Amino acid sequence: MTVKKIILILLAVTFLSNTQNSDLVNEIRSDFQQIESEEDIEKILAYKVKGLDDEEDELINAYKAAGTCMMANYVFSPKSKLKYFKQGKGELEELILTNKDVEKVYLRLLIQLNIPKFLNYHGDIEADIYYLQEHMAESSIETSFKSRMIENLLSVAKKQDYKEGLSEVEVEENR
Repeated sequence: MTVKKIILILLAVTFLSNTQNSDLVNEIRSDFQQIESEEDIEKILAYKVKGLDDEEDELINAYKAAGTCMMANYVFSPKSKLKYFKQGKGELEELILTNKDVEKVYLRLLIQLNIPKFLNYHGDIEADIYYLQEHMAESSIETSFKSRMIENLLSVAKKQDYKEGLSEVEVEENR
């Protein structure tokens, strides 16, 4: 086999692998948008992260962490609710500290806007809205999904100033 053929095969395998990985990211995004039951969350938590690049691995783990937080909605015991919430919150916070990006901040903000005040997980709302205002447009996320993210956040934001801040988030770069 010639060197050219080997290089072409390696490029094809890399391209197919990257396509499958982005398909996995798009799949978990879609599944996350459709959560309506404990079984839907279990599907998110069952995603395997193997053979992905670091960025995709972290992103899928962020969705899994958010899913763990959401599992608190589907268990009966207050102790179990708190356990799931704290575990998911801790995992998500660690991922954001390691590598802060738009989608992880979106997940954290979505959780913060959805949970009761007594859980004391609302301290980053304004900073997260500001982060999205500053970084959303330049993110490589598809524009249609960026718009969906903002729609989701607006649908759960209760305070008018949060809604106003989210309305100011640009999803496309001004050229």
